[in-house]
Amino acid sequence: MKTSIEFQLRKAVEVLMKNKDGNILVYTHVDTDGITSRVILEELFSRLNIEGEFKFLKQLNMVTVESIPFKEYNLIIFADLGSGQINLINEKIKEYNLWNSRDHSIIILDHHIPAYSKIPDNIIHVNPWNNNLDGGREICGAGVAYKFAKLCNPNYTDLAKYAILGAVGDIQNLGGSFVGMNREILEDAKARGDILEFPDLQFYGKHTRPMFVSIKYFTDVRTDLMNNDSKILNFVKTINRRYNLEIDPREPICNLSFEEKRVIGSEFLSRCNKYVPLSWIKYLPKVIFGMSYEFRGETVMTPLRNLEEFSTCINACSRYEDYVTPLEVLKGDRGKYYSRMLYMLNRHKKNLFRALKYIKDNVEIVQRERFQYFEIEKNKVDEGIVGIVTGMSYSIEDVDWKKPIFAIKEKDNGYKVSGRCPKLLTFAADINLADAISYASMKVGGTGGGHRFACGAYIPHKKDFIKYIENRL
Repeated sequence: MKTSIEFQLRKAVEVLMKNKDGNILVYTHVDTDGITSRVILEELFSRLNIEGEFKFLKQLNMVTVESIPFKEYNLIIFADLGSGQINLINEKIKEYNLWNSRDHSIIILDHHIPAYSKIPDNIIHVNPWNNNLDGGREICGAGVAYKFAKLCNPNYTDLAKYAILGAVGDIQNLGGSFVGMNREILEDAKARGDILEFPDLQFYGKHTRPMFVSIKYFTDVRTDLMNNDSKILNFVKTINRRYNLEIDPREPICNLSFEEKRVIGSEFLSRCNKYVPLSWIKYLPKVIFGMSYEFRGETVMTPLRNLEEFSTCINACSRYEDYVTPLEVLKGDRGKYYSRMLYMLNRHKKNLFRALKYIKDNVEIVQRERFQYFEIEKNKVDEGIVGIVTGMSYSIEDVDWKKPIFAIKEKDNGYKVSGRCPKLLTFAADINLADAISYASMKVGGTGGGHRFACGAYIPHKKDFIKYIENRL
């Protein structure tokens, strides 16, 4: 029996085929999930000999919706955005007298929580939340785009790898592995030999960092090893003596054997036990052990082998509004655009270091009962990296790692807000930052949303925003 989301996908395929000779415009979001959605749809159009115009859209809001030429195209597709702003789309459809128009259709392929709105028959809204599926864990925007492509032709399973990269970029493997429709898509990619899945440690930088650096910047639990090279080296030496091993902390994690990873993880888990509340201990394995996902076709010990690191490379470009570079690298460029990506990655790391130092030296961390926050002056931190730096702030001593943290950055016409919390907190304290920021931003006339552990918002003013966050949390 077909699920409801498959029924909606089939309707979307029918609309695409009906309009394949018409004017088609495709908008995709600009993060890893959005850019992988675009790769999937571009390849689909190429294989079906459909001409379409593709554009990136950083935000769909009251301002940008005005620039969308609804009347000029027979079909407009939104991928990895649109659901949360479907009311804005509806208003424009009504304004242009296109409600239930037979000559103008819209397809939304998204996974974000939808805004409540009655929609006309010429809008096909494909979203897991509409069918009681969790769009934060079970499928991402690129996953919906992949399911759409696979319904066009079941042999297009070579596109599954992009959907899994999109899901990793949206951290849909939060509990250590994939579930739901993501698992089905992953099996497609594994069956083709495109993606490897295997048990691993959940430290970042498995192919590009020495192991001691990966441990040094692990912030899901704050132990005495964080930011302490000498203690980490002694930690590894002790393990080597105890288990008669020869683990070199300068080697990346990908070079360790399964047994060496198991021992490192078990000893690290024992260390973490001393630093967390008793009721949290049972959740520790979820943030230390899990599955790794790698592209079989990429070179080992490069930033494109591990999907988490590949996503960072994409962010290193897209956060600075360079969307073409990651798009071309995803399509296979390992020349000019790959060199550009490595340059952007290096610049990105330097910017993050400077931003974190600015926060550490100049910003007051304001503590509230259930969360903490800090404010960033205009022009002090690039807007595109505020969210990343908010998460990195857990390495600062004044930040309480057992509470969520929000950054409020001043802009010319309001404020950008980013919220983060350690993964352990989402399991142990059942935190939902997306719900809190969505509620608080709406109360002050802004918009916001995201995920349980990472969220963002744009608000016109700060007044009462903190109070609403506190009330909701």
